[in-house]
Amino acid sequence: MLCDRSRSVYTRIHYLWKSNTLSLEKTIVVITGGPGFGKSSVIRKLGEYHFKVANEFAREIIDEQLKTGGHKLPWKDSRGFQQAVFAHRLDFYQSVKNGELAFSDRGLPDQLAFARSRGANLTDMLDLVLNYRYFPHVFITSPWNGIYGTDAVRNETYEEACRLHEIICQTYIDLNYKLVELPESSVETRAKFIINYLTQQNNELIKTKIF
Repeated sequence: MLCDRSRSVYTRIHYLWKSNTLSLEKTIVVITGGPGFGKSSVIRKLGEYHFKVANEFAREIIDEQLKTGGHKLPWKDSRGFQQAVFAHRLDFYQSVKNGELAFSDRGLPDQLAFARSRGANLTDMLDLVLNYRYFPHVFITSPWNGIYGTDAVRNETYEEACRLHEIICQTYIDLNYKLVELPESSVETRAKFIINYLTQQNNELIKTKIF
């Protein structure tokens, strides 16, 4: 259940959307979902198809900070870590040219979802998330116990990952994105599912970039 602060934030989102004060989106297709459900593997496969992609910046930052002895880690400096992830995602967004098709492992709305999961204040990042829109259809890797596993960075239990997945999905829904669930299948099948889905959309840019 949303707290009063979060409820007012999401009420504002719907008002801004309906009043057409939100910015136009770029053609950056987001793949998201709870941790450990296969989204990063799909992103890497799309990169092999020579699409422009953004990897999971959070993991890259953690790996870099551990190697260099840095402190921008979620268990040491949560705010600094989230700001670093947000900056990387914003940089990628701005690097994608108008008319260019790209894919992103998570997007700026995921930052809202992670803040929401911690009960944190959402207002400091809300305006940025509202002004940087992605392609309106977002692909979701749903909970899949058969491939889930933990490691040195991903330490959530499967149940915790599922709860975070629900928060992520609800955040994108609240931001007026349409969720498209990927099948429980091989990485290549999932990647081809995305391409086939996009080619069926009435979007000339998508068709031009894929064919």
